[in-house]
Amino acid sequence: MANQDFPVINGIVPSWADINVKASPAGAPLITMDQIASVKRGRTVDIGEQEGASGGRVMQRTSGKQKDTFSWTLYRSGHSALLESLMSSPQAQTRGNQVAIGCVHFGVQVQHTPPGSVKVFEWRAKGVRLAGDDMESAEGVDPDKVDVPCSVSQVVDIINGKEVTYR
Repeated sequence: MANQDFPVINGIVPSWADINVKASPAGAPLITMDQIASVKRGRTVDIGEQEGASGGRVMQRTSGKQKDTFSWTLYRSGHSALLESLMSSPQAQTRGNQVAIGCVHFGVQVQHTPPGSVKVFEWRAKGVRLAGDDMESAEGVDPDKVDVPCSVSQVVDIINGKEVTYR
């Protein structure tokens, strides 16, 4: 059976080298994130319904409320670089020997050109704050990985210079 873990697209194996990810913490230098194992984002819209007087039949629907999600898995060195950058933000709070970075907002920009294509796909996570981390170290070829869930204000696609969102 062929190995399906790394698919081939038109004879080319895509890699993270084809993806450009940058983080921009408030008041701190721009970070090129090159130690990423994965990035995950999501958008859903909760659409409300107005029912008729006797109930049952939907008369109208609301425009809804959008809920966006964003998380990423970083290699340990990338996680450390992100924390160091967030520490240098003026939004980071210092208490004694500790630096609290949970309130530091930043944006994440992802650009990707699939192999064989000339089109650049772009999306952004806006108003990102770290919501924790979960480190997994294991014996083998994979180095330390850190799962980093985030709180995010909005996720948008960039198409023809416009931010595209569901709501």
